[in-house]
Amino acid sequence: MGNRQLDKARDCVKKKNFEYAVHWYLQHLKTAPDDLEARRELRSAERSQKRLGGKKGFFGKAKAKMLESKAAVIRVNTKDPEKTMIQCEELLKQDPDLVPALLRLGEAASYAKHEEVAIMAFEDALTVDKNCKEGLRLLGHVYENNDQLDKALKCFQRLNKVDPKDKEAMDKCKNLPARMTSAKVQAGVEAGGYQNLIDKDEAKKLARRSTRVRTAEQAIERIADLEADLQADPGNVALMKQLAELCVKADQPAEAIAWCDRALEHEPDNEQMRSMKGDLVLKRQEKLLQKLEAAARKDPGAYKARWGQAKKKLVAMQIQEYKRRVEAKPTEFALRFQLGKVLYDSNQIDAAIPELQKAKSDPRKKAEAGYYLGRCFIAKKIYKMAVREFKAASADLFEMDGIKKEITYYLARIYEQAGQKANAIAEYEAIAEVDFNYRDVTDRLEKLS
Repeated sequence: MGNRQLDKARDCVKKKNFEYAVHWYLQHLKTAPDDLEARRELRSAERSQKRLGGKKGFFGKAKAKMLESKAAVIRVNTKDPEKTMIQCEELLKQDPDLVPALLRLGEAASYAKHEEVAIMAFEDALTVDKNCKEGLRLLGHVYENNDQLDKALKCFQRLNKVDPKDKEAMDKCKNLPARMTSAKVQAGVEAGGYQNLIDKDEAKKLARRSTRVRTAEQAIERIADLEADLQADPGNVALMKQLAELCVKADQPAEAIAWCDRALEHEPDNEQMRSMKGDLVLKRQEKLLQKLEAAARKDPGAYKARWGQAKKKLVAMQIQEYKRRVEAKPTEFALRFQLGKVLYDSNQIDAAIPELQKAKSDPRKKAEAGYYLGRCFIAKKIYKMAVREFKAASADLFEMDGIKKEITYYLARIYEQAGQKANAIAEYEAIAEVDFNYRDVTDRLEKLS
């Protein structure tokens, strides 16, 4: 079937019927997502179709902005990344040079283990915008994960040139050459050469430092190496940060917090270390809460009160930490979302609303912030504003899953409560079409019908 679709697509290209060619290429790629050549041909057909459309006018520019905003909110479905690939292609069908969609396509392809498709997508994005920092970073990661270290290094060198202050680019430009040298040395050792050029223990140490840390045991070995480095440079906060991260991987949270504290002694205003410590402290409290919850189920009399106190303490800690972060970085609207959500969860509705309204300025959080705003307005019985927020949030979401089902459900409930029967049925049916057993949707449809 797939080959027939591909044949049809290629036949349409010969006839310069690019619109139908794109349709058949997309049908083929749904069953063969790793067909790199077909994807290249698809992009070529899309661009030919775009050229036929001529220059952009006012409406063309408005459409481009609309597509960019849609692409900006796409999140990779890690359980089914090929679904996200299709979602990206639906946008690229309308504009094959849409950089955000190309980047998400590459990310999704990488999650799906279609590495060549990922590389093609990132390179495509960089052809459109050669200084795209996210494209250079993501392409560098794919090359690095596939042991193409020379190509990875070139990506991070380009990123470093575009943004000389980018910390990861600086680190990669320093560390990747060492890994490349280590790989050559290791190959020489395995082949029986270089015996007189390098001490075996040093070679092992170099190889250990250049290997990605995947296990707790590897993290513990790396910690020992970095602690030795820190003795020679006791004020190196970057080393302390790495040690804290390695302690997390080694499942040593107390030691990780201690390294954060030590770094903050040297740099009290280091927001990165303060946030890392905050995350570690919150995670420690969450684990305690989980233990108390399990104990309260077995012995409510002994643990239920302690569990309740621990929940209140966690919420207070979260509010304090997220307020601190917002004060430190008032223009980072994703932080506003974190604060707004925890304020909503703790029933501090009036305080949550302005934070969530500001959070909508972040395209990645726009829909979710709109959902929680709608819930806030329901809590305050301001139903018109709730409907407005839910509709705006729903318009930014493509798939009827997760949060979109929640939004649609609450919209239906508002319509039902207001006696708008037809609107309520339409919203409930939209959910039932994809998830027949969602909540009490079918019961409510039966009653309304």
